[in-house]
Amino acid sequence: MSDPVIVALITSGLGFLGVVAGLLRKTDKKLTAVKTDTAAARAQVQNSHSTNLRDDVDKVIARLDAVLAGQARHDEALREHGQEISGLARDLSHERAERLAVSERLDRHIDAAGR
Repeated sequence: MSDPVIVALITSGLGFLGVVAGLLRKTDKKLTAVKTDTAAARAQVQNSHSTNLRDDVDKVIARLDAVLAGQARHDEALREHGQEISGLARDLSHERAERLAVSERLDRHIDAAGR
């Protein structure tokens, strides 16, 4: 091989190595950024105690379902109480009207007897 060919091969090889080194450096920076982001995400979701986060979330959901079921029962009880109170108010109004009617008849009877 001639000297110009050897120089061209060496120059091309060094250029290629430079490109590869640059790519590796960029890749290393990206991997470091991914590692940093992963560590930050892990710090946000990793429990500092012995239970698993998914199990903890499942327990919270189950308890919330129980609270919602209790709320539904409470709402139904309030509805029933409202109906009972409305019935009592109607009965009281009816009793009041009957008492006033009796009072008026008694007043008329007393007036008629006093004449």
